[in-house]
Amino acid sequence: MATFLLTGNPDGPGWPDPDHEAAVEAAAAGRSELQRWSVALRRSGITIGDRAFLVRQRRQRGIVASGHFSHAIYEAEHWDGSGRRTTYADIEFDQVLAVEDRLPVEVLKGRVPAVSWDRLQGSGVAVAQPHDQDLEELWQAHVGDTPYANPEELTAETYAEGDVTRVMVNRYERDRNARAACIRHHGLTCLVCGFNYHEMYGPLGRDFIHVHHVREISTLGPGYRVDPKRDLVPLCANCHAMVHRRRPALTPSQLKGRLRG
Repeated sequence: MATFLLTGNPDGPGWPDPDHEAAVEAAAAGRSELQRWSVALRRSGITIGDRAFLVRQRRQRGIVASGHFSHAIYEAEHWDGSGRRTTYADIEFDQVLAVEDRLPVEVLKGRVPAVSWDRLQGSGVAVAQPHDQDLEELWQAHVGDTPYANPEELTAETYAEGDVTRVMVNRYERDRNARAACIRHHGLTCLVCGFNYHEMYGPLGRDFIHVHHVREISTLGPGYRVDPKRDLVPLCANCHAMVHRRRPALTPSQLKGRLRG
């Protein structure tokens, strides 16, 4: 699998979706966003399943989305309406971040210095190995997993705001670097049932898994240092929900014992 950088101008048309907030919400809900994106720097070399990162240029620079190519390069009319031709590839974006949550260029330059982040001239820049893995790990540490809020963490207090009722949820700090270390050690397969999102869903499920804290976060003091090998385990969404149906939560071993063969 190769890795490529796409670029976009926030002041240009179609950045990165006519309704960026809707794209962010869709990705957060687990729905991939299929888009055609210009890869004018390339005429070949992109294949289905290759990795893509979308870099916002000019203002508030940084990576705001990731995905996988679902179609190889093809030609079509240029997006500017001039009638000339250019190259495109179709991408399924699996993560779309709000601009304020982007992975900033300043961080990218410090952690993946092999890429010329200040001199990206267009879409289709290939990220050479092993720097593509460095970029992937940095991105996964940045986005983390979707936090799991079990019902016991909900407060009883609600606040009415017009027609909207907001339920306040206790939030506990999750260390994104610890999550990445957990995945490096345990892998991306559910420790309880053996489910693997990539094996089941293909590119859509690549790099996706929930990370469960064996010791509930609410019981940890502010100075506790998480050991990714001992304190964190990968669980699929179903098993993650099931361990939290008891309080205190079931251990992965206890849940595995309840599985019906």
